[in-house]
Amino acid sequence: MISSEQAEQAMPSAVSVDRVDLRARGDLGADCGSDSGSASEIGVSDRGQLLPRLSERVDIRLGYRCNARCGFCYYKESLTSTRDEPSTEQVKERLRIMRRAGASEVEFTGGEPTIRRDLPELIAAARAQGYRNISMISNGLRLADRGYAETVVAAGANDVLFSLHGHEDALHDRQTGVPGSFKKILAAIGHIQALGARCRISTTVNGENVERITDIVGLEIDLGAAAIHLAVFSPVAEAGGGDSPSMVDYGSAAAAIKRAIDRHRDRLPPLSVKYIPFCFMRGYEQYVMNLYQQSFDPDDWNYFMSQVVRRGERPLHRAIVHAAGLVGTLLLKNPGFALRHGRRGLETLGVTRLVELLRKRRPKACRRCRYDTVCDHVWKDYLAVFGDGAIVPVEGPKVQDPVWCYALARSRQPGSIVAAPVASPIAPGEGRATAFGA
Repeated sequence: MISSEQAEQAMPSAVSVDRVDLRARGDLGADCGSDSGSASEIGVSDRGQLLPRLSERVDIRLGYRCNARCGFCYYKESLTSTRDEPSTEQVKERLRIMRRAGASEVEFTGGEPTIRRDLPELIAAARAQGYRNISMISNGLRLADRGYAETVVAAGANDVLFSLHGHEDALHDRQTGVPGSFKKILAAIGHIQALGARCRISTTVNGENVERITDIVGLEIDLGAAAIHLAVFSPVAEAGGGDSPSMVDYGSAAAAIKRAIDRHRDRLPPLSVKYIPFCFMRGYEQYVMNLYQQSFDPDDWNYFMSQVVRRGERPLHRAIVHAAGLVGTLLLKNPGFALRHGRRGLETLGVTRLVELLRKRRPKACRRCRYDTVCDHVWKDYLAVFGDGAIVPVEGPKVQDPVWCYALARSRQPGSIVAAPVASPIAPGEGRATAFGA
C-alpha cells in the first residue's frame, strides 16, 4: 500500500496535499459534555483544532443501475432501470452549476458509478472545471480491474469510498449477492491505494453483519482505510421493510458499534456513525453524524447543495429549493447557530429541517433530551417496526451546536486536497471555490 505521504513525495514539488492530522478518537470526548458555542465559529480554536465549516462537497447521482444486489439496498426496484439517469451533458451542466455555486469537491454516486461508460469523461470534466477532490462511491467490482482503476485515477479521481459489508467472503458475498465480490473489493482497494488516491470504507450495519462489526472494522483498519463510515440500516419499503433480514434495532447496532470502537480505539482512523439517534450513543457522541451534522463533514455532502443539484437543473427549480431552505429557517430550533454561517448556513439547515419534518418522527421522550435540537430523531419506518419504547432522553442543558463535538467536522478544511495521485494532475490552489459558509 502506498501512503499519502509517499504519494505526495512522488509528485513534483509544486504539488502538495492539504492534511490535518486529527484522528476521531477518544481524545475529543471531553468536548462532548458541554456546548460551548465556540465550536461553531469558522477558523482555528485556541487548542489548535480546526473549527467546523460547511462542506464544499456535492454529490451527483449518475443513476440507479448497479452490478450488485445488496439485500439492504434502498433502490432494489431500480437497479436495472435507466429512468432518471442523466446524460453526459446533463451531468457536465450540473457540475458547472455547482462549481459556480461554490462547490470545490464532488462525489459521484449511484447505483454504481463505474457502470457508466462515460465515468472517466465525467471525472475529467470535473477536474477541468476546477474541482479539487473528485470522489466516487463504489462496490469495487469494476475497480478490481487494475487497468480500469488506472483510467479513473488518470482522469482525475483522487478519493474513493468503498462499500464493504463483511470481514470474510461468505458474509460480504451473501450481502452483495455477487459471488467473489469480497476478493474483488480487496483487489480494488489495493489498486486505488497503489495509485495514490485516498481510500475510505463504508459499512452498512444491518441484521446480517451486526455481530461481526468489530471484525469488519478491524479489517478496514488493516486495509489502511483513511476513514471509516458505519451507516445503520433504516427500514424502508424499497429495502424490504420490516420483513428484511437486514433489520436491526438501534440498541443492538449501538452496542456492536461501541464494542468495535472500544476494541480498536488506539488505531482508529477518523470514524463516523450515521443514522442513529444520539441517545443510543451516549459516551460516543463525537462519532455520530446525522442530517444536521452531515453538511459540516468535509467528506460528506452539503445537504442543501445536493438538493439543488438533484432538483434544480432549471432556474425555477433552483429558486424553489432556495425558497424552501429559507422557509425551513422559520422552523429551526437553533437559528442563531445557522446565522453564524451566513445565508448558506440558513438555507442548508433550513432544508435539513424540512427533510426531518417530512421523513422523520420526534417521539415525546425526545422533547426532554439535551440533544433534541441537534438530533433529527427517528425514521418513520423504524418506529413502525420497533416503536419508541427504547428511546430514553439524555438529561442536561440543551445543545444548540449540531457539531459541538463531531470529530470529523474538524478533520480537515473543506476544499483541501485529500490526495495527489501520481497519475492525476492536481495542483495546489487549483480551482479554489468560494466557501459555502461565506
